Amino acid sequence: MKNLRKQIAILAISFVSFLGIQSASAVEGLSVGIALNTAAFMGSGKETMTGSGASTTQKDVTEEDGAFKEEGVASIFVEYAVTDVVSLGLERFADDMTTPENLNVQGTEGTSGSPVNNTVKATFKDHTTLYANVNMPFGTYLKLGYHMVDVLTQESLGTGSKYGDTDTTGISVGLGYQYTADNGVFIRAEVSASEYDDVNSTSEVDSSKAVEVTEMYGAVGSIKVGKSF
Repeated sequence: MKNLRKQIAILAISFVSFLGIQSASAVEGLSVGIALNTAAFMGSGKETMTGSGASTTQKDVTEEDGAFKEEGVASIFVEYAVTDVVSLGLERFADDMTTPENLNVQGTEGTSGSPVNNTVKATFKDHTTLYANVNMPFGTYLKLGYHMVDVLTQESLGTGSKYGDTDTTGISVGLGYQYTADNGVFIRAEVSASEYDDVNSTSEVDSSKAVEVTEMYGAVGSIKVGKSF
């Protein structure tokens, strides 16, 4: 699947280049393009149980940190040059990003008295960024972004809990370099760092159990190709 996505990206880049050669400007100030990204994310997860499945006088807390990397993530973007210095844009990842599956073995809560296996992972879907690019000398630019992303929980919990999907927002700052050809076709190299708001969810089958993910950070490196009109 990754190889197929890369082939599609190469064809799209060729198509954008073809448009740059064959057509004149259509909408002055508008730019469109595609990107290939390498992204890394980290966060700290915590499940808290009170009452059922835990001591009646003390909370049962399970905590774990995690990190993962995704390569070859495609995205598309459109932006408009408000002035010669500032452009406003919208970028959306075309691929979902899924964390590795984590296994946690808890006690002997099963009816047979054997340890209970809990597996959990999450998918970040429809990662969308509103951003502003601020042009600086020598083809460089500063990028400020605001993220919106859905968080889909995918768990198989022997303890009986089930957590609903949620969403989060975040902010980012990045730095990039752009080279623009005479026909308006450009290529960018860009890096950015992000911080996301904490997320939490209460079990849909047992309100005494809740999960929280905090200290979520991300870093993205991108190669982008587009066309300015």
